[in-house]
Amino acid sequence: MVSLASLPEKLHEQVLRAMQPGEEPVLVARPIPTVVNRVSQPYIFFLIFAIFFDALFVLCSGFSALPFLLLFIAVPMGGIWYIYWQMQRTVYIITERRALVVRATFGKGWQTLSWPLSAGLVKERVLRADGSGDLILGFETSRDAEGDTTTVAQGFFNLPELRRVEQMLMGVAPAPKG
Repeated sequence: MVSLASLPEKLHEQVLRAMQPGEEPVLVARPIPTVVNRVSQPYIFFLIFAIFFDALFVLCSGFSALPFLLLFIAVPMGGIWYIYWQMQRTVYIITERRALVVRATFGKGWQTLSWPLSAGLVKERVLRADGSGDLILGFETSRDAEGDTTTVAQGFFNLPELRRVEQMLMGVAPAPKG
């Protein structure tokens, strides 16, 4: 876990803007910035497929595959880079009232996601062998122009010491009524 004061200046400013008056952080954590993670897996799969397809095209046709290389390899590489870039500019905060995610978005500034603390806040937990993992706190569903829906998990991803963060989150959340 990290201290609020140790955050980079721009990230620190955004955290202070995201918190409500009188709200104090109980926990401040940063994701482990890795290239391979739950969010980047589709890009990695597509990248492996693209490299295979590109090699097969070159072997079968004898032509330069530069256009395919640029399209099919650069796009997933850009997606992987963006996820890594965003993880380096993300902070997770638990206050006595809410769980917050503050992160940079390319071209859009900063995004803040917030969930009020309540029993059952954690929808899903993914624990890895090294003790790191993901806490899914909610899902965002969007619909495109064709009417297709996409559901994206939201929460704390690639956390070090997942159990500790989850226990702290549960310790701050109010007990269920009844």
